[in-house]
Amino acid sequence: MMNIKKTDRKNAGRGATGSLLTAALLICLAAAHAFAGGQKAGENAPGAQPSGHPGGLSPQSRQGTVPPVAEAPPEGKLLFWHTETRNGGQYLIDLEGNDVPLRKYGRMVILSPGAVETLYMIGGEASIAAVMDSRDSIPPVEKTRLLKTVGNSARPNLEAIIAAEPDLVLGNAMNGAFIADLRDRGLNALIHGANSVEDIFNGTIILGRLSGREEAAAALTGQDRAKLSALKTELEQRPLHLKGAILYSANPPMAFTGDSLAGEVLELLGVENIAAGLPAAQPILSTEYLLVQNPDFLFGSMMLAKPEDILAVDSAVKNTRAGREGNLAVVPSRFFLRPSPSLFDGILELRETLKSYEKNGL
Repeated sequence: MMNIKKTDRKNAGRGATGSLLTAALLICLAAAHAFAGGQKAGENAPGAQPSGHPGGLSPQSRQGTVPPVAEAPPEGKLLFWHTETRNGGQYLIDLEGNDVPLRKYGRMVILSPGAVETLYMIGGEASIAAVMDSRDSIPPVEKTRLLKTVGNSARPNLEAIIAAEPDLVLGNAMNGAFIADLRDRGLNALIHGANSVEDIFNGTIILGRLSGREEAAAALTGQDRAKLSALKTELEQRPLHLKGAILYSANPPMAFTGDSLAGEVLELLGVENIAAGLPAAQPILSTEYLLVQNPDFLFGSMMLAKPEDILAVDSAVKNTRAGREGNLAVVPSRFFLRPSPSLFDGILELRETLKSYEKNGL
């Protein structure tokens, strides 16, 4: 369940206090934007292998192969993970060019909460040797809280990871330099992440292969694709005539663009993202822009912990339809910072929330 926090409509429009920015979340967002653009930490000559990483791929060769089990991404976009066959073997490569043999692993150390959650969803938890400490609980909490830990996502404990004797380490978007260090030490290590819905589907299938749970991963992915297909059919029959944005910062008010995972969620929901056409990678919604756009709804996430925080981002919010009618809700940050297949049930919950906003004033 997404546990969307909604506005008490009786108190909509009243004053609220802003939320504090946290450095860790800003680092996560910056790293995610870097990966979305396919940026590398270092430059290599065309066709050259990354230093110290035998078998590493150049940016040109990274664009080649999409796993045959996954649907091809939209033209011009790269999947976070893809595969390539060479020297008689199949390799898994992340957007940084890190690669490992694509096979079953039995002792994975995982620093990405989304990967941990996904493995439990497909019954692949037996392959987990250790995980990171997480500020937010990872479902199923009663099981994940018992796992051995090796530091947190931002500061992994190298000694603890080595002591766990992993055959594969999966990091997150903040761990680029750390993963490179592990690879220099001879460990199999990759970065796990998702910049799109297709990344989540593809990542689920590949995690199934890494854990020996291919059939369960394929079944879960099929169920989730069916959910989105049913949603598309519903939207064709009953479109929503709404526009809004998902904000992630209060000071200044910043929103997810159409190129982000959050922006793709709004597109799947059939609503207009008022931040989609703005030129900046991290656009600021000015007072004037909010008044002109007059959004029907505003969702908050990350640094916005409660609906009242959305009212506080700018004095203009209370004068928009979203503010006047209390069409404000908070989406848990984990759905965008640590995406997993649980996002798809969250999308359906958001659909119901948006339908209530339509009834409220249209």
